[in-house]
Amino acid sequence: MRFRSPFLLALLVAGLAPITAFSAPPQAPKLVVSIVVDQLRYDYLDRFYSQFGEGGFRLLTDKGAFMTFAQYDYSPTITAPGHASYFSGSAPVMHGIISNEWFDKRTGQMMYCVSDPDVTGVGTDPQAQAGKMSPRNFIGATVADQMRLHWGSKVIAMSVKDRGAILPSGKKPTGAFWFEGATGNFITSSYYMKDLPEWVKAFNAQKRADSYIGQKWERLLDEKEYANADDVVGEASLAGEEGRVFPHQVIKAEQEGYEPILSTPFGNQILAEFAKAAIEGEKLGQGDKPDLLCISFSSNDYVGHKFGPYSQEVQDITLRLDRQLQELFAYLDQKIGLDHVAMLLTADHGVAPTPEFAAEQGLGGGRPGLSDLLMDLQAKIVERYGPGRYFLASKGQLKPRLVDGLLYFNHPTLLEKQISPESFTAFIREWALSTGIFHAVYGREQLLEGRAPGVIGQRVMNGFNGERSGDVLLTLKPFLISGSGKPGIGTTHGTPFTYDTHIPVLFYGHAFIPGRYPDEFHITDIAPTISAALGIQEPPGCMGKPMARILK
Repeated sequence: MRFRSPFLLALLVAGLAPITAFSAPPQAPKLVVSIVVDQLRYDYLDRFYSQFGEGGFRLLTDKGAFMTFAQYDYSPTITAPGHASYFSGSAPVMHGIISNEWFDKRTGQMMYCVSDPDVTGVGTDPQAQAGKMSPRNFIGATVADQMRLHWGSKVIAMSVKDRGAILPSGKKPTGAFWFEGATGNFITSSYYMKDLPEWVKAFNAQKRADSYIGQKWERLLDEKEYANADDVVGEASLAGEEGRVFPHQVIKAEQEGYEPILSTPFGNQILAEFAKAAIEGEKLGQGDKPDLLCISFSSNDYVGHKFGPYSQEVQDITLRLDRQLQELFAYLDQKIGLDHVAMLLTADHGVAPTPEFAAEQGLGGGRPGLSDLLMDLQAKIVERYGPGRYFLASKGQLKPRLVDGLLYFNHPTLLEKQISPESFTAFIREWALSTGIFHAVYGREQLLEGRAPGVIGQRVMNGFNGERSGDVLLTLKPFLISGSGKPGIGTTHGTPFTYDTHIPVLFYGHAFIPGRYPDEFHITDIAPTISAALGIQEPPGCMGKPMARILK
């Protein structure tokens, strides 16, 4: 074919040129490192910035792409959904991990998010419950699966929590390992392998956990460098301790085994050491294709639950993790070279201040006695409809059990008494709103039909799964957490409010343009963004979109 017009030929060539120029896939790193810091609120990276070293968090905040307005776009904001969502790009409405546990409607029994009765423990007693875990309850796939499909990558995941290792690593990682409190060892299950790799056996043989028993957790800095007082109403104490102030000591309890280590910075230290052993043992990042290492640091969550986000303990464990990350990043640089590493750091949720701290600040915190209120609800239902088992509940109990805000109806009873779920929901809504402690009450059909208004309503709908969620969702007002109605200790998370949803997201590597980005960004945007940076297919069911303006 001959072109009669040179002008048309020039237009065609010009139109083809960009396609040719941008057709090559991005250069892949040798190693992708995904880091989740359990319960790391966004504001910690700003509040404690001046006390960080140069090569830990600051490596990512100063030389990476920092999404400063990243939010969870669903609730409940809890560990299992967080780990299932960030690397799949989907929310509980899609992947089905609605909480750490939920009622199995077929059996009426509680289901733990990663429990699997058909597998056995590896590296522990085969019948130990700690080892009977797998991702079978997770629906979909993660970036880990996509890397494996695209390149045949090695995928290693680890955490001191089973769900922190299992859920991000997808369906067929090379290995997923978690800490067993009873033995102080890292274990896995027969879902993944028949026997532990030699490097894991060698690590366990060193008995690292034993070296931390009896150790004291001292402040990293002088006390004057900490923002708030040490002994504060609402804080808890560590296992075996009478007080709640520094220094803390790791005391091995007969029933808890090595679990007390996890409520100190030593839990993060063991995991960081295990990560180095994995890089060495699996030769991660040392082949001709990209590998993936998923690390979830959970000790921050244990400490945060006990002491709250404004405590000296949370400040200290964050500063100590900064130093531990600095050491890990230096090891990566020496072993692989940071120029050949891509990193992601985020959190699975935030946390509320202790109600006592919130009240002291004039924010109206409290610990309403939900157990007593649910007994009152049961009594009012019996008064209205007669005796019966109206809810799925703990064994031998008639009182409804609230599972992260969800009430599950016992539908055979409603059918027998000819009570429609809609009228029963309306009865519960009227009761709940009369208590004065609930922000909102959502019914099942309302959520499935997309009729929950506003940003909060959208988050609630994204967290509601038709197959696994209950029939009514009760959301407490801000700064309230379940308690006895009296002052208590500790705090928690799980709400659709910003103290639980606002988390840091940081990308590091040659594919990302460094800077602070206050753009709207959701946790479900992480997977498509890193997939685009790597030049691979995003996971199926991905609800997010890539943040194009941070990509080179």
